[in-house]
Amino acid sequence: MNPDKYFFCYSTNLLEYLRFEKGQKFICTAFHDKTMKRFWLFERTEDLKQSLIEYKERGKELRLVMS
Repeated sequence: MNPDKYFFCYSTNLLEYLRFEKGQKFICTAFHDKTMKRFWLFERTEDLKQSLIEYKERGKELRLVMS
């Protein structure tokens, strides 16, 4: 499997952002064979790339306003 073609999402927070706020659809979900952590597999597209950048920027902004 080409890792440049797919994005493995292990974060439920990121999954919810991608699915519910950005309308991204994952290909499948499974469990990592060694860690048994659940992941969701997304195809890497320009739209997904932009969504990931926005998520990262949003996280930085939220940390700045913490008291």
